[in-house]
Amino acid sequence: MKTIKYILFIVTIVCIFTSCKDIVAEDISEKTPVLILPAVADTSMVNPVLFKWEAMAGATKYHLQVVSPNFTNISSYVLDTIVTDTEFLFALDSAEFELKLTAMNGGYTSKTLGPIQFWVGLSPTVVTNSVVLQSPTDLTYETDSYTGPFSWQALAGATSYEFSLRKGAAFSTGAIELTQNGIVTTSYNLPGTVILTEGTYFWGVKAYLATGETNYSIRSFQVDVTAPSVPSLITPSNLSFVSVGSTTFTWSNGSDTGTIQSPIQSTIEVATDAGFSSVVHTTTLSGNTTQFTLTAGTYYWRVRNIDAAGNLSAYSTVNQITVS
Repeated sequence: MKTIKYILFIVTIVCIFTSCKDIVAEDISEKTPVLILPAVADTSMVNPVLFKWEAMAGATKYHLQVVSPNFTNISSYVLDTIVTDTEFLFALDSAEFELKLTAMNGGYTSKTLGPIQFWVGLSPTVVTNSVVLQSPTDLTYETDSYTGPFSWQALAGATSYEFSLRKGAAFSTGAIELTQNGIVTTSYNLPGTVILTEGTYFWGVKAYLATGETNYSIRSFQVDVTAPSVPSLITPSNLSFVSVGSTTFTWSNGSDTGTIQSPIQSTIEVATDAGFSSVVHTTTLSGNTTQFTLTAGTYYWRVRNIDAAGNLSAYSTVNQITVS
């Protein structure tokens, strides 16, 4: 028992003075990845292009970047992905490219290999069939915690699928957030390394077949992380008196300050107590006015907003009214 305690004590001291990551992760900061394919200044006559490198001791994943024509004059950022294997297949048009490769682990990043210049001399064969996307439906709103699933129908003859997520005004010009190929199922979930921020995203799926590959089938969704404004109650005003019968409630929803302004709905609650444990009327609607029939008594009402992405505002202030 004393020996175990002594060992734990030594480990704790080492963590304090050296950082525990030195124990858990190997320092690869002075290493550089070794590329196997494509060869430097070579022209690939195979499409999809195979990117292959030597496994680096201590590395758990690799950051692969490919641009066209080169990193000093980027016209197209065609690939920016994290790979846990030592090879990656990706279809490229016939053109000039440059790549960079960096190894990583839980605590360190290696030196970056590149830029490495190469050419692709054969454009991929395009198959006229296309992948039918299923969910999410086009033009949906999501929060930054959304990871999928992204799903599609199986395409006859497909040997694998490629998924790509891009952010921007269009799929063709958007910044590549993730590209994953070699998928043999018909659904995909985003890994934890992908961090969604507010904006418009496009996702696409294409299939690889023995005779070639399809074009991407594309849909879009918008990420809204901004909560709606807190509603401002208008009528009936606080401590006002209203007559028995139908009472009209109105409020202002304010303005959405986010980049993505998803549709807002309001939920109104009318209760017989200030703590809203006894709610007698409630409804959710797209407008900012509704009516309830009230009997004599004291009531309290409040409103909160929710947008199409699921972001909730705080509750409004509470107005008290007397019905007589």
